[in-house]
Amino acid sequence: MLGSALGNVVGTLYFLLYQFAGVLIAFTVFKRENRWFKVLFGSVMGSFLIHWLPTLTAFLMNFTLAAHISALMLLVLILVAVLYFDKRFFSKNSEVSQNNILSGKDGNSEKTNLWQRIIKTIKEKPVLAVFVVLYCYTVKVWSHHVLTFKNGAVYAGQCTYGDMNMHLGFITSIANQKTFPPDYSILPGTKLAYPFLSDSISSSVYIFGASLKWAYILPMLFALMQVMFGAYALMDYILSDKKKAFLSYILFFLNGGFGFVYFINKGFASQNFKRIFTEFYQTPTNYTDKNIMWHNVIADMLIPQRATLFGWAMLFPILYLITKAVSEEKRQYFYVAGVIAGGLPLIHTHSFLSLGILCAGFVLLELTQKSDKQFSVPVRIAVLAGVLLGLEYISRRKTSQNPLSANALFAIGIIVICVLIAAIVYQVVHSIKQNGELTEDLKKLIKCWGSFLVIVLVLALPILFKFTFSQATGEQFTRGSFNWANGTESYLLFSVKNFGIMFIGMLLVYAFGNRKQLRLVIPPTFLWLMSEFIVFQPNTYDNNKLMLVSYLYFCIAVSDFLFDILAKINIKAVTAVAGMAAVFVGIFGAVLTLGREYVSEYELYSKGYLEAAEYIEKNTQPKDMILTATNHNNVVASLTGRNIVCGSGTFLYFHGVDYAQNEADVKTMYENPSEREKLLDKYNIKYIVLGPYEYGYSIPDYDEIIKAHKIVFEKDDVIILKR
Repeated sequence: MLGSALGNVVGTLYFLLYQFAGVLIAFTVFKRENRWFKVLFGSVMGSFLIHWLPTLTAFLMNFTLAAHISALMLLVLILVAVLYFDKRFFSKNSEVSQNNILSGKDGNSEKTNLWQRIIKTIKEKPVLAVFVVLYCYTVKVWSHHVLTFKNGAVYAGQCTYGDMNMHLGFITSIANQKTFPPDYSILPGTKLAYPFLSDSISSSVYIFGASLKWAYILPMLFALMQVMFGAYALMDYILSDKKKAFLSYILFFLNGGFGFVYFINKGFASQNFKRIFTEFYQTPTNYTDKNIMWHNVIADMLIPQRATLFGWAMLFPILYLITKAVSEEKRQYFYVAGVIAGGLPLIHTHSFLSLGILCAGFVLLELTQKSDKQFSVPVRIAVLAGVLLGLEYISRRKTSQNPLSANALFAIGIIVICVLIAAIVYQVVHSIKQNGELTEDLKKLIKCWGSFLVIVLVLALPILFKFTFSQATGEQFTRGSFNWANGTESYLLFSVKNFGIMFIGMLLVYAFGNRKQLRLVIPPTFLWLMSEFIVFQPNTYDNNKLMLVSYLYFCIAVSDFLFDILAKINIKAVTAVAGMAAVFVGIFGAVLTLGREYVSEYELYSKGYLEAAEYIEKNTQPKDMILTATNHNNVVASLTGRNIVCGSGTFLYFHGVDYAQNEADVKTMYENPSEREKLLDKYNIKYIVLGPYEYGYSIPDYDEIIKAHKIVFEKDDVIILKR
């Protein structure tokens, strides 16, 4: 787990080789784009390749060094093939696109000093200053919250105290046990029911001898850049206005509602306010006691949620690429987007689903591009009021004695999807009837989106049938459920509290927005409504991974609308004050949450357990079975990658796997001497751990257990027995 300096170097070089190859491919494929566009997509391609090439070779030879060397050979072949089929790779006469976010001139720039260029760049793109601050903040938090060794123990932060243990266990077990496809080390014999490429990417660094901390963080550094630049690229391309892009960027990454009201109502000097920075998960964006559930993107998604981070690292650039492909009629960009999208299900299933719904919405927008039909404001207000009343009615039924059934809610969600599909079919049929044949525009649309769909399905369907569909079975997964994480309040109250100024802004966009703004929110609205009625996993909270993608577009639309309204006022003082007020109210809760996350610190693994893990790593075989407690911060599973009989239900339940028997057997082995030996033999247990977590069981014959087995480790209240 500690690795070595040489291991860190080799693991880093292996990772960077893929990044370098990705950039070379991007400079070839996107020859006519500017250098920043190429760097962004080069990095995305590099990450995509290291996600998938070692995985493909591991299917043939397990997750071994040989598989990784073979993957590197595949990488070289791909790079050679790309360069070979592009004879103009070294051409210096290629045109450069200047009409998007990362527009900057290729070639020689004016000879100015570094600081002048930095200041000029920030003035032209002020959001880059925000990017630097948020990126550095996140990296700093990772450095402090991921496996920080202090006084012989390991510490974590508030947001990494939970899921990080699971991810560490996936990384270490994949790298150490080398079984592929991987099993749960916390439920041996059960195939991993999780998009594990978000963790195997770190296993590909760890396997070369890098430290666990460095292997965990290194790929995330690049993924974070891809997310933040990808989001900005999309925003800037759509808005073409630095002020609007700036506002949409901070509204998304510093998302927060009105939860801060619960903490400032007694003054900033009160204990009520100070507890934000001292209590566990009592922040303005994560306060379950008051039903504040719309958690901050950085603190609760990008920092702790690896699958979301790596999924968005692919998704946001794909959305930008598709938007650019549609706008500039670049069919070849659909091919690239299709390849990356096809590999998304095993990186982040929610991102893949989000992309599918959004793309259907994009197709509808293209089909209606030339239509000049637009509902009047009174009609839009009436429709909006009707929808809100309907949602409010369903939410009140939910908290009553007679809620709508799960089947009814599921049917409503399906109807939302069917409406989208029906609208697309209608537009196609109407166009053919009106023109008597397929128009050139319709032919182009079918060729572009058809090729994209074929590529995605060819690549994704084997993954979906092999992993996703076989895992997502049973009543815990796809089912009807209304209003996501809200189970106690009315729809409107919950929305106002959680989404704050963004909820108000979206109502204004729906009612008074211009044609561009309305078209912008149509695809994400379908995705949002579907997510309000159908959940796709045991944990209803996880639907926010779909809703946040919609929220990204809502931030763009609201920013565009707000600045358009302020421009009509045409009073600079009013514009400035109104803009600053909107920003403050929109992000104040998030800023407080990030402050709390920065100062949080909790002991994750005690000194005794850490030293026990070091012993196990050095003196046991990678696939040895070890009996431990089922605590979520299980040092054996997380740091050594060894098998334990059963891990925490907080992980396993939400993955939809049956762990009840294993969990019961753990309890029996500790508490029932007459059944112990039979179960120890059943699970082929080699070692037994006794420590503070295990003492939570009622062990009636503690002394007899000690006498019956060999003590191979004993330190700081932790004992390891060998059978």
